[in-house]
Amino acid sequence: MKKENYKNSTYLPPTHQKISIMEDKIVTLKNYDSMVEAMFDQEVLRANHIECFINNEQVVELYPMFADIDEGLKIVVFEKDLEKAQKVLEEYHRSAEKSV
Repeated sequence: MKKENYKNSTYLPPTHQKISIMEDKIVTLKNYDSMVEAMFDQEVLRANHIECFINNEQVVELYPMFADIDEGLKIVVFEKDLEKAQKVLEEYHRSAEKSV
């Protein structure tokens, strides 16, 4: 591998540079009492290009008595998308209320 010196630093071609991968935390966006409400909001978020998923859905569907444990159903998003996701849902639900 050929190394070239630039201003007293060692240059490595891009294929040999150390790549740093940013890991984003997953955070809870909202808790839900029903699967239908959670799925509806999930679709709104996905339509706005926000990656999300419903957490605990299988356990609560099979055993509804666990809904109160660990906050039941919840939509989780990447921390970097949290503010955008909150605004999207807030605007969507506000516009839905006006149309009723």
